[in-house]
Amino acid sequence: MLLMGMVAVLALSLASAMAGSDMKEITPPTVGVEKDWTIELVSGALFSNVRDPAPVEGYTLIPMVATASLKLDDVSLDNFWGGWLRGYSEFYFSGGYYQIVSGPEDHYEGIMVGPRYNFVQPGWKIVPFISGGVGLGFINSRPQFGGMGEDFNFSFEVSAGAKYMITDEWFARLAIEYKHISNAGMSEPTNPNNPIDALGPQLSVGYTF
Repeated sequence: MLLMGMVAVLALSLASAMAGSDMKEITPPTVGVEKDWTIELVSGALFSNVRDPAPVEGYTLIPMVATASLKLDDVSLDNFWGGWLRGYSEFYFSGGYYQIVSGPEDHYEGIMVGPRYNFVQPGWKIVPFISGGVGLGFINSRPQFGGMGEDFNFSFEVSAGAKYMITDEWFARLAIEYKHISNAGMSEPTNPNNPIDALGPQLSVGYTF
């Protein structure tokens, strides 16, 4: 009887442990991820050396960007690669004004769209991410001073960083961004295509709903 009782207690303990494990797997991964939309305001600095043999050595751009993001899927709860790739994807839309504080031109305005993937772990308030986007924009080109070849340009960007969930709704995001601006050679041969390749930190504050 004692042995049977011990076996029963052990079986109940194992069942409880397995149930607890299952519950942990379906625990909400972190705060804020149940919301579909985010909006945020972004600023920072981008530092660039125009590709050789352009005569201008570099640019410094100060971005002022508004971004909206739509969540495309729910947080995956599988254990692929140990769960380190657990997360969800978004699609973002942004419009920005870039003040050029160093370089031949004065300003650049553009729009961007692209995907973002957020890496989510249970209980974490820090959410790492990677993203990339494509877009177009306009600059007050000054090719006579070694600047961009024409006003209309294409662009693409990639970034990586993390956001910190301050509350269920509010967050701050820190990232490193690379941005390329170019007219794809459309101004040649009249004016050379002198693309901007910029890299720098970005800081934003956002709201989820």
